[in-house]
Amino acid sequence: MVGSKGLRSTAERVARHRRKVAADGCKRLEVTVPKRDTPLVKAIAHALRSGDSVADEIRRSLRPTMFLEKAETGPELVAFLRASPLVGAELGFERDRGIGREIDLG
Repeated sequence: MVGSKGLRSTAERVARHRRKVAADGCKRLEVTVPKRDTPLVKAIAHALRSGDSVADEIRRSLRPTMFLEKAETGPELVAFLRASPLVGAELGFERDRGIGREIDLG
């Protein structure tokens, strides 16, 4: 059956849509989120697709919390730890001074 745009099947319409989306620089993906977050994730995805100032603001605010760069030097490590969600937590670390444990290599 030929539809109003000359496409013969649902599969052809889906393929055409996916080519258009890819040509627009977008990528389709599937995510699984808690049911209560569905409207939020949909709204964020819609805003990011729009490419306007709201999209830029979302990227600016989320990127630092989602993509912390790997620290390679002392100052980078300090900056990494200061950006951690654990900042302000009362954590105590103590090195284990034991001689280790016996293992059977046989």
